[in-house]
Amino acid sequence: MACQPSPDDLLWAAFDAAATRRGPAPALDFGTQSVSFADLRLLALRAASFLAGLGVATGDIVALQLPNRATTYALMLGCLRLGAIYSPLDPKNPAARTERMLARIKPKLLLTTATAHNPFGQAIPTRTDGTFDSASWPSPLAATLRQPQLSPTHPAYIMFTSGSTGEPKGAVIPQQGVLSLMRWSKALMGDPDAQRFTAINPLHFDNSVFDFYCGLVSGATLVPIETSEEPDPSQWVRRIADARASVMFSVPTLLLLLDKMGALDPSRLPSVRHFVFGGEGFPIDQLRAVHTRFGEQARLINVYGPTETSCICSSQLIDAAALKETPGAYPSLGHMHTDFAHQVLDDNGHAVASGEAGELWIGGPNVGLGYYGNPEETARRFQQDPRQTDYRAIYYRSGDLVRADASGKLWFLGRKDNQIKIAGHRVELEEVDFAVEAQPGVRRSLTVLLSEAATPQLVTAFEADAIIPTETMTAALVARLPVYMRPARLMQVPKLPVNANGKVDRLAVLALARETVNDTQRAATHEAAAAPIPTEALVRRAWSNALGHDTFTNTDSFFDLGGTSLALTRIHAELSAHRPDALSMIDLFAHPTVARIAAFLDGHAAPAQSAASPAASRAERQQAMLAKLRDRSAGAKS
Repeated sequence: MACQPSPDDLLWAAFDAAATRRGPAPALDFGTQSVSFADLRLLALRAASFLAGLGVATGDIVALQLPNRATTYALMLGCLRLGAIYSPLDPKNPAARTERMLARIKPKLLLTTATAHNPFGQAIPTRTDGTFDSASWPSPLAATLRQPQLSPTHPAYIMFTSGSTGEPKGAVIPQQGVLSLMRWSKALMGDPDAQRFTAINPLHFDNSVFDFYCGLVSGATLVPIETSEEPDPSQWVRRIADARASVMFSVPTLLLLLDKMGALDPSRLPSVRHFVFGGEGFPIDQLRAVHTRFGEQARLINVYGPTETSCICSSQLIDAAALKETPGAYPSLGHMHTDFAHQVLDDNGHAVASGEAGELWIGGPNVGLGYYGNPEETARRFQQDPRQTDYRAIYYRSGDLVRADASGKLWFLGRKDNQIKIAGHRVELEEVDFAVEAQPGVRRSLTVLLSEAATPQLVTAFEADAIIPTETMTAALVARLPVYMRPARLMQVPKLPVNANGKVDRLAVLALARETVNDTQRAATHEAAAAPIPTEALVRRAWSNALGHDTFTNTDSFFDLGGTSLALTRIHAELSAHRPDALSMIDLFAHPTVARIAAFLDGHAAPAQSAASPAASRAERQQAMLAKLRDRSAGAKS
């Protein structure tokens, strides 16, 4: 007789134990309704029967293009019960990107909010509210639900990230990696049965792994917040407070946005005891301010971990000592967790001395199993330890440059490649370039991150056989890239600058992008001084710059057009340059149309603008800049 898996062995067993232990306690708190652990367990078993009835078996892939709903969580748990592998996809993905992901993983089943085609199996759309008719799901006894014989290395899920080859890649994560994450969380934050976790991260975003597993599967109440349906962050804060959530995990960008709105305050979030943040750097000055504000109430925990390492592999408690020892702009990544091996190696595969920079290699049983259906990228990133030739020892090459101090703490220094983070989302700049170069007539392009702007933004320069209207290129990118990967600015140039080796000069393109942005700001200042811009036109221009197009009416909602909270901070910065102190971020959320913002602004006196000297035309300045860069390149070659 086969032994039953223990909660320490497999993820379904962990949830089953938590649900048995917690019974009538709320597993999901949606505000207007809640679902108990006992009811969620039953719903998950029925979901497993539903999936099995559609032919899903151990090892099959189920793609879930769904919002945060009780039936969505039940389906994820149902997959774990069957030993199927689920893959969460963004419901707002452009159809072309979803199709490329499906082509990679070839799912047995696609469950989606939209009517979509799945050439590799069945596609089942949700109802209009994003849920399934779970009443029609069979009883757990209606299908044979044998306990699958799985090992801890069996995959739990596939999480897609941006790919440097132009194609998204799906990281395959083993169950043992997630179980390790759950043990770390429990050791740091205490008994999950006494906690209430927010689920503010979209399910297709790897930070959601922490919410789902360290929270719900471990026995904590989960408080789902579907940010794509409620764009106002002040409402998110209200939900967190009303639900008495005690653990909140988010990217620093969100916390900084809440801080700018005045919502990151103990009086607004009285129940939060742990702020966990990661995915990008948290500027140390703002972090000190937040620590001062919450020091008596909540712990701040900076975490690090690529998608390929089961979400989190190192952490640093931000206390007074950690803030004091920080020498640069961001806090330490902390120590690597004990369930991971790691090395800091140079380009030749040799360990660097303490304090020296090198690439972080991460190993151990909790690292991902590779990229699904992508042996080339798997071989490039998951490599044999170059110091070990006697047995198999696979490490994940993170591409992150770090240094380890004398105590073993890791400090992030940058990247070896062109991967960047936008609001915590991992973006390979090459994927943006491939999308631009896929358009007819484009010879080549290069994308850079302009971090000096009010909010970080992508800028893409490209050369083509003929002039391509911005609106044409924008429409093409909307059909291919998710919103966070779309360039905020497109620059068509006669010739991209190259370096002495004949390669496109990234630093030169970055300089050109800065010059173009500065030119735009100077022109706007001069224009405003020469003749005040009508308020409605001013707002439309700010919207157009943030959205990348102007095909909207003055009564369209910014969020219905695909606008994000991050993009709204860009609008706030642009409007504030013309009307200082006239509106707050909260005002922008309260007035999400051009007409309403304009009416609000017209209720405030516009301050006098100081005169400015005329700026040269943008075209002339770009040509001068390019000539200067070409001269520099020629000098480098001679």
